[in-house]
Amino acid sequence: MPGSLRRVFSNPATGFVVRFALLLGVEVVVYPIATRRWFFGVEALTAGTARIQYELLRFVGAEASLDGNLVQLGDFGVHIIEECTGIFEAIIFLAAVLAFPASLAKKAIGVALGVPLLYVFNLLRILVLLVVGRHRPELFEFMHLYFWQATLILMITSVWLLWIFQVVRREA
Repeated sequence: MPGSLRRVFSNPATGFVVRFALLLGVEVVVYPIATRRWFFGVEALTAGTARIQYELLRFVGAEASLDGNLVQLGDFGVHIIEECTGIFEAIIFLAAVLAFPASLAKKAIGVALGVPLLYVFNLLRILVLLVVGRHRPELFEFMHLYFWQATLILMITSVWLLWIFQVVRREA
């Protein structure tokens, strides 16, 4: 068995997939435990995301209001919940960066640049959903459940590949 395990990890692609799956598994187990312990952090991120959405809408002159974590654009509103914060996208991205064969410094750069970039993209996603919900409510469910879910996967992959090509393999 050790010889076959060594062969699995000697293939870079297979080794990455196995490390990625293991890291993602660990993150999935640890995340609920960590959020129970430090739920105030999740609450703060959720409230902060709602506040940023509200301020962005006000900045562009939109008729917006904020009530707790409910952001309204005109008569259409969305509740900002934990899943709206980009935490889960960051977890997937973190597993991909940590699983990739690169130096610790390059991994740190990937996390330091990638996680905020994913957060900004997530803010844009919520903003678009608010506009769609306000002006084309019949499209909201499709945009929320299908379009943006696929787009988030594409965004995570794109940010990860950008990190690989611009940071990890830059000198190569």
